[in-house]
Amino acid sequence: MIQTKTKTKIIHLIGSLNPGGVQTYILNISNYDKVHNIKREVWTLYQKEGLLHTEFLKKSIKVSSCQIIPKDKNWRPYFLWKKLRRFAGIFYFFRLFKKLKTSKPSLVILDEPVRIITQFFILRLLNIPMIWNIHAEKSLTKNKALFKWIYKYFLKKKLTIISDSKYILTKNLSYMKDCIYPNFEDIPIVHATVDLNKFLSINKKTNINNPKIIIGSIGRLNWAKGYDLLIQALYKIKEEHPNFYLKIAGDGPYRNMLEDMIDKYYLRKNIFILGELHYNDIPKFLLSLDLYIQPSISEGSPITLKEAMASSLPILASTAGGIPEIIEHNKTGILFENKNTYELEKGLKKIIAMEQSLRTKMGLRARVSSLKRFDIEKTAETLSNIYDSVLKK
Repeated sequence: MIQTKTKTKIIHLIGSLNPGGVQTYILNISNYDKVHNIKREVWTLYQKEGLLHTEFLKKSIKVSSCQIIPKDKNWRPYFLWKKLRRFAGIFYFFRLFKKLKTSKPSLVILDEPVRIITQFFILRLLNIPMIWNIHAEKSLTKNKALFKWIYKYFLKKKLTIISDSKYILTKNLSYMKDCIYPNFEDIPIVHATVDLNKFLSINKKTNINNPKIIIGSIGRLNWAKGYDLLIQALYKIKEEHPNFYLKIAGDGPYRNMLEDMIDKYYLRKNIFILGELHYNDIPKFLLSLDLYIQPSISEGSPITLKEAMASSLPILASTAGGIPEIIEHNKTGILFENKNTYELEKGLKKIIAMEQSLRTKMGLRARVSSLKRFDIEKTAETLSNIYDSVLKK
């Protein structure tokens, strides 16, 4: 009688089920779970529902929740309710401990840095193998000394660290180089990516007689994406290059401020904020563009940039985070100094004034690079090998 190998049960601790790089990444690598005998779950720490809830269920990924603090139900008196919610956060340790003990996963992947030390403690107490996947520039900004002590005496041979960018890894853990096991330089860099096939098949626009240039960007409307700097820069170059449209696909806390800036600079006819796009609509959005821009102030290894590359788009991007590890300056795109509005203006002028044939060549080089470096099947295989090595330890 042939025995079926037990599936590896993996739980991801993430923030929410709303669109984001981590969520999209998990959805895409899950396409290969059957091949690698993996049963995957996601547990949210902020809220139970989200725009991608159905997408996870379609992929047979079980969705659960272990909220750090109770959902805000707007009860009155609100000041008292707010204090009670914060107080309830104390019990997150016990809720997560009980839930993990009952669930008995083979492996837990920590994708959300909030309360990360609490998560380390619980997994160590339960002796559950763990991987800390570092995505953000500021994943561990507080309690660095405490983490170093905990790592040295409790986690050194129990915690596996990976990251999607060398820059992000160094930014977070350079102070730990003397005690990382087995060696800081051996920490795997696995670039977050998606299935790029739907982007690779896009037919690009060929109307060379159209003087209008359509610029696009996808991202959450917050401080980290730098859209306020982009609007200022476009205002300053408008007199010299008036024939542009900018389409921003995204939503977030900065939306009202950005809308006010568009009115302030008389750019209502040039700049459009489209709101959140469904993931299936992203290829069509990219098809409508002449070039893609990533003006980020803070970044990890943005998936949208790889999608734009696969779509044969020339790219203008800042040097934030791991972007220089993705874009080769003047070959697959143009890079400008992070937070430098003057350099952003220069980059805009350069790529807008560039002959279309040169922009097309740049976009095609980006396409080849994305296909070679960000293949989702190879990434899934790399991750599976990492999972196996952790479980063997």
